[in-house]
Amino acid sequence: MNVSISGKHDDDTWESRIPSAYRAGYKKASALNPELAAKYIQHTVVDDPVADAVIEALAAFDHRESQRFINAGMEQDARGLGEAPRPLRDFFEEVGSTPAWFDPDAVLPGRHAFQRHLDLFIPAFVAVTLRNFTSLMSKVFLMTGQVTTQQGVRRIRQNLRYLVEMLMFPNALERPGESWKFSLRIRLLHAEIRQRLRTSGQWDEAIYGAPVSAANMALASANFSASSIQDVDRLGANLNADARASIMQIWRYASWLIGTPEALLFDGDEAETTEFVRIAHLCEPPPNEEWVKTSNAVIYLLPEVARLTDRSAKRSMVQHAYRVSRALIGDKVADQLRFPRQRTSGLLMWLRCKARLYRTFRRLAPHMARKLRVDPFVLLLDTAMIDNPSYQLPDQLETVRASLAKRR
Repeated sequence: MNVSISGKHDDDTWESRIPSAYRAGYKKASALNPELAAKYIQHTVVDDPVADAVIEALAAFDHRESQRFINAGMEQDARGLGEAPRPLRDFFEEVGSTPAWFDPDAVLPGRHAFQRHLDLFIPAFVAVTLRNFTSLMSKVFLMTGQVTTQQGVRRIRQNLRYLVEMLMFPNALERPGESWKFSLRIRLLHAEIRQRLRTSGQWDEAIYGAPVSAANMALASANFSASSIQDVDRLGANLNADARASIMQIWRYASWLIGTPEALLFDGDEAETTEFVRIAHLCEPPPNEEWVKTSNAVIYLLPEVARLTDRSAKRSMVQHAYRVSRALIGDKVADQLRFPRQRTSGLLMWLRCKARLYRTFRRLAPHMARKLRVDPFVLLLDTAMIDNPSYQLPDQLETVRASLAKRR
């Protein structure tokens, strides 16, 4: 159901139809930037009609047949896709052509910067994930068990691999690259989650808006682009203007593939996207138990993501993750998430110094550089890249079904 609340109907303004969970936040945000606050709130009731139509059409087929149709579209198998229902053919037609604004050559500075500072992007990825859970996405993830079950480990590993492939490998986002495929599978997974939440009777759209709404997708995209760049800089990367603009464009295209509305991508402009993040977070409901549970679950999953078995090593990674995350997201948010109280004074300065030393030693003394690069977060990357995930949709959907069934 793609709903717009931007119009007025006699004595009923669109503000009166704002999902109730967002009303207090919207009032605060609109006092600072009324236009951007209104744009965000209007998209809290917007879903993804193209992907939603696919899931509805595939409901008539068993999982094996549905996967065959999806794979046909991914692999450009015209004959196989020709047997698929019309909504799936329309879906692949929409995403089959690269937008005119995406220039594969213009993203090269961002890819080079990512390769140089790969170890800094990993803690930034963790911090961004935590920020994204300070929204109604935490409710979605908690209801579907995507961070509180073994599915959470798999999801983090897949997302890390997606991050690396998308930002490092040439053509990964172009059809039929692995990141292109994964973007579309995530989009279809979100549509399936949306359908399951709606039919479960446990999601009230008058209160929460659309499940996995366009607004929440845009906020996540904005955090992964602009907020991530700023976190990496705070950790010592010192990205230049070309690299920053390049990374923003990579995320703009990836976000478009995942289904984020063009109007909420701000042409990949970092400053506009940063302001959007500020206003969007103000619009979101206040801190709650769902924030706390999902965010702390992510931290405690990290040793398992890294496949650590030693108890001391696990404890060390959790403590390190809490401390670095607190330094990046700030004491206010960390306290709202009930993270352990820790002193972080000087931590970012030390990490920036360490990054500069690493760049120097990498040229002059590579063996010393390797010692400086040792960090618990690097283990997350290593295990994500060793894995060879299939990115298959049905297994993920079975987890969603089982999680929702337990809550009925």
